[in-house]
Amino acid sequence: MRLIIYTGKGGVGKTSVSAATALKCARLGYRTIVMSTDSAHSLADSLDLELSGEVRKIEKNLDAIEVDVLYEMEHRWKEIEKYFSDFMESQGLDPISAKEMAVFPGMELMSALFYVEDFYKEGKYDVVVMDTAPTADTMRLLSFPEVGDYYFDKFYRIMRNMVKLARATVGKFMSTPLPSNELMDDLEHIRDRLKFVREILQNPETTSIRLVMNPERMVINETKRAFTYLSLYNLTVEAIVINRLIPENLYSRYPKEKISEQDRYMDMIHESFGEVKQLKGYLFTTEVLGKDSLTVLGDMVFGKDDPSQIYSTEKSMIIYREKGQDIISLKLPYTEKSEVELYKSNDVLIVRVGWYKRSVSLPYALVKKQTSKAEFKNGRLLVYFEEVKDDAKSKKAE
Repeated sequence: MRLIIYTGKGGVGKTSVSAATALKCARLGYRTIVMSTDSAHSLADSLDLELSGEVRKIEKNLDAIEVDVLYEMEHRWKEIEKYFSDFMESQGLDPISAKEMAVFPGMELMSALFYVEDFYKEGKYDVVVMDTAPTADTMRLLSFPEVGDYYFDKFYRIMRNMVKLARATVGKFMSTPLPSNELMDDLEHIRDRLKFVREILQNPETTSIRLVMNPERMVINETKRAFTYLSLYNLTVEAIVINRLIPENLYSRYPKEKISEQDRYMDMIHESFGEVKQLKGYLFTTEVLGKDSLTVLGDMVFGKDDPSQIYSTEKSMIIYREKGQDIISLKLPYTEKSEVELYKSNDVLIVRVGWYKRSVSLPYALVKKQTSKAEFKNGRLLVYFEEVKDDAKSKKAE
């Protein structure tokens, strides 16, 4: 299965590009589904059709769905929804408010990711195109398996043991419901599923991220930040789509200043993303709605090429050995040394860039080694590990 994820700043045309990609793939004969993970769904508007939380057939080889968290709670997360609803009611909330409060943060993210898992295991689709929320929400979506796995590993067993103890002691006198065995089993199942989804997302032969942008300064800067943060989570950005360009045959209809500005920003894009495949979409004279307009957009962006092709499989994280030292190489483009915080805690390497943090689980061979230095080289952060010296061990023992 091929998974193509489109993201970018709000309003750049992600949904139109996603729908156009899916439509073109379907007409090339691929069994395709396009799914929206944005709570402010606009995929239905783009296709000019009604969509819901259930998969709908659009045309031959093409299905679509808008992930609806309330629908997911009622159909996929019954045990979790029941516990949180009962808990909220025990705290004095009315049943309706309790049901709404049972939708805890992250549920919609898990639902979207578990659809990917289902599609992958079922083998029902050749291509899955994901239309995501604006950049910040997409970061949470794509980092969720990594972050969720970390917290599950650290806290799940402790939580399960505490619940067992509570049932045998204070639970007998409490009016507040304790988590059931079924709920704890569901949480453990979620942890296992997140690990599987993480493998799908981090496999560049399966999953690609494509960043959609416009030739505008703020959009370009946000796209560069998104590239860095996606690389931090070991995801492969294989292409950018420069959307809503003014075509040359319409230059005469626009002020010279606007054309000059576009040329200037295109130079900035080429300078910033020179190594990444660049696809282009141009301004329409009308709003891009319905299959006819999307067909034109798809042909405009991809021409005669196959939209599902893989433009790059370069991994953003590599672990290798060189001159007796083990090295972790992280691709962090557009990042200055002063922006990076780096430290090691037991079996985890913590890398922080701005507001985003990644916990890199170290392989066993590196856990007992110490970081000797870190440096930037050709857009990659290189972290060096070496054996702990005897005198260092002695000092630690002291």
